Amino acid sequence: MEDFTFDGTRIAYVRQGESGPPVLMLHSAGSSHLIWTPQIAALSREYRVYAVDLPGYGASARPADGYTLERYSELIRAFIEQHGLSGVGLVGNCVGSAISLTLARRHPELIRAVVAINPLTESTAMRGDWGQAARVARALPDSTARALSDWHTPRWVARRTARAWFTTRRAYRECPYVAPLSSGFPARALIYLVRDLSSFAALDDWPDHADLPPICVIWGNQNRVLSAAAGRAVNAMLRPDRAEYLDGCGHVPMLERAADVTAIIGEFLAAHLPADSVP
Repeated sequence: MEDFTFDGTRIAYVRQGESGPPVLMLHSAGSSHLIWTPQIAALSREYRVYAVDLPGYGASARPADGYTLERYSELIRAFIEQHGLSGVGLVGNCVGSAISLTLARRHPELIRAVVAINPLTESTAMRGDWGQAARVARALPDSTARALSDWHTPRWVARRTARAWFTTRRAYRECPYVAPLSSGFPARALIYLVRDLSSFAALDDWPDHADLPPICVIWGNQNRVLSAAAGRAVNAMLRPDRAEYLDGCGHVPMLERAADVTAIIGEFLAAHLPADSVP
């Protein structure tokens, strides 16, 4: 893996592919770039693919703070600019989708296309199965949140978190990336993200749709972490150029239905970020 430093924090990322337009992939909370392994292998034949480990996850550093939509968005904008990726295609899942959509809204001149899978917004989070837990976390006194933030989630918590991403036990057991994702992560990464959910409310409203780059949204219909029903309401406001609702998968459709998700991403990028558009 390679490193990138943002405001003193070491950010790890993988890069694959020698030519073509740039594509940047952003993972979901609790995971890492590993969830994109099938897509990285396929897309790197025609694109220069970058997949970042967000702070707190994977091989990246685990700072004491900065786990907010604003901070993540600043980090990824800095990554895009420092690596000369103007005209990039963004592919995200969950919080990765929220970052992608935020950047598309704020800096459409940098973004050529967005594929947002299971986008995290305030409504999709609060109407998901973990909505009550999110309400509790948001209501914690600051002193309690700070105390809990020093806790490193044990393997059993990480495994249970990963289990909720999948629709069946078999899909969970057979996924080769569950074990490396089960080493845990600092609780602050989730606690502070949840306590920042009000920032994600902006993604439930899209008054400036005409200024956005082309967007494709993919939902796993059996998502238990975020509400696909709330996602349909978000889509009604967003009016994406392409919307897909996939049965037989939940929070990680890129793993449960890897071939289908890869095909959708590939088709959308080919239409809006063709592989021959950059020498």
